[in-house]
Amino acid sequence: MPDLVIGARKTNFPRPWRAGMIAIAMVGVALVVAWVIYKRSVAYEVPGGSVSGEITEMQPTPGTRPTLAYGTSSLEWLGGLAVLRATGDAHAIGAAHGRLLAPLLPAMVAAVRPSIEATITDDGWLGHATHNMRLAWRWRFIDDGLGESDLRMVAGMTRGANASGTDVSFDDLLRMQATLDVGLPAPSSGEIVGLAHSLTVIAQQAPTPARVWIGRTMSLPGLADGGEAAVPVIEIVHPDGRIAWAAVGWPGQLGTVTGINAQGLAVLVDPARTGDIRPTRTARPVALLARMILEQAKTLDEAVKLVEQTPTLGSAVIVIVDGSTGKWLIVERTPEKAIVERNPKLPVFADTLTTNALSSDPENDRAKRMLAPGRIERAARLVRAPLPDTAALAAVLRDQHGTDDSPRPPGHRGVIDDGRQIQQVILDPQSLQLWVADPQAGGRMRAFDLRHELRGEGDRAVPPADVPADPNLDPDRVPSLRAARSQLGIARAALARGDRVAAGEACARARARAPNLPEALELAATIAQARGEDGEARKWYQRWLEAGPDDPQGEERAHSLLAR
Repeated sequence: MPDLVIGARKTNFPRPWRAGMIAIAMVGVALVVAWVIYKRSVAYEVPGGSVSGEITEMQPTPGTRPTLAYGTSSLEWLGGLAVLRATGDAHAIGAAHGRLLAPLLPAMVAAVRPSIEATITDDGWLGHATHNMRLAWRWRFIDDGLGESDLRMVAGMTRGANASGTDVSFDDLLRMQATLDVGLPAPSSGEIVGLAHSLTVIAQQAPTPARVWIGRTMSLPGLADGGEAAVPVIEIVHPDGRIAWAAVGWPGQLGTVTGINAQGLAVLVDPARTGDIRPTRTARPVALLARMILEQAKTLDEAVKLVEQTPTLGSAVIVIVDGSTGKWLIVERTPEKAIVERNPKLPVFADTLTTNALSSDPENDRAKRMLAPGRIERAARLVRAPLPDTAALAAVLRDQHGTDDSPRPPGHRGVIDDGRQIQQVILDPQSLQLWVADPQAGGRMRAFDLRHELRGEGDRAVPPADVPADPNLDPDRVPSLRAARSQLGIARAALARGDRVAAGEACARARARAPNLPEALELAATIAQARGEDGEARKWYQRWLEAGPDDPQGEERAHSLLAR
């Protein structure tokens, strides 16, 4: 009986709760440490800087349109076009953008955000609850791919917008710069392949065949609002220690997709999709690379060298034109490859890659099969011979015919002008003349004298004549198409959540605004099929096919149903 022996040690009873408490404490400490590491990993470091000063109104000469001035920068409105002139270092240029265009930024951020969030799915029990955490983790390396000047420009834009009373975050504006590269179409957009559709046309000038004109269209149908918030912004920028440049973009965009510098070097970006695109890659967004080319390159060779040496986050066809010589080339750039083609077969480029080394990429091949064909072939045919003037090139950009010359219904996605454009641009890179379509003037293309704007030549700007709107086009066409497509977005969202009645009503509203819009006819058939009304679906599919189908995948579904 050891318990009765003096000095003997008494046996302790086991206390399992102590071990449990210690384990819980260790797990808690591990979670706190992991959370701190996670927050540091996903946080973007905001460069320093400050924004001060007021926006003032000025009128250069009596009778002219007043402009807004902020420091050495200014904003002028020409109809529906915002003309932003900015000077200074990267932070000052970003601050001018944010300060002067502040009212336009929230709508653009809201339109872009669903394309960013679409890169993360909500599958699983905790999918929705952990969405924001997983999104931040997926996009954690985006800032590492931007240069110091890029980050300072985003910081300046954030501070400038906040100083104007507009609450936008650095994170949202930073991610916006990479959305064309890695963002996905918003679910309500109806797009499958990408956010943007673009077309670049190189046309010889009949008076001087060695000179070229550049025609350009771009739309953002993959955004949640179909590109409604992407008001055309003409930027004329004089960065400290860099080459001056001009670009046509939209609010919040700090890179360029359509631009030219004071040396007459033009850079056009047609975004594409390839299988090696990942948001977790540390690389430069293609639009920011294009801006770097405008700021640093004076020749084609210098521009090509920059493209080849700079890893990109996304993929694109980059068209580079030297206005001084009339020479041009393309670089098909993906995150892993850069293929230079100095003698392309066609003078027209869009949102798919065509060189032998990249055309067979699975995602690129999928895009070719999903996108409505015909735009490239039609444009190439129209510019086969040199064009006499800019009005002839404007007619090409406004064309609504198929490859067989037959007219297509308004809004057909297989034509050059499908009514979705946020940009219709003509550039003369040798004379440094620019024309941009005004969405509030029926498509009238307003002219700009970039020799004066970029080089300071002449006492004042002397732009060429505007290209008038096409009198044969219905002035209500684009507003009606936009209203109809807005309703189609509502219909798709309702159909996705299973509300077929609401989907049918919204689709009917769309057809009331644009009765022959192919997208509306196809969606009406899809909704009827979802309701089990095959007879009604056949009727809508038949109407759609008779007008000319503009969705290869939908065409397969239509023929399959009609064959049964």
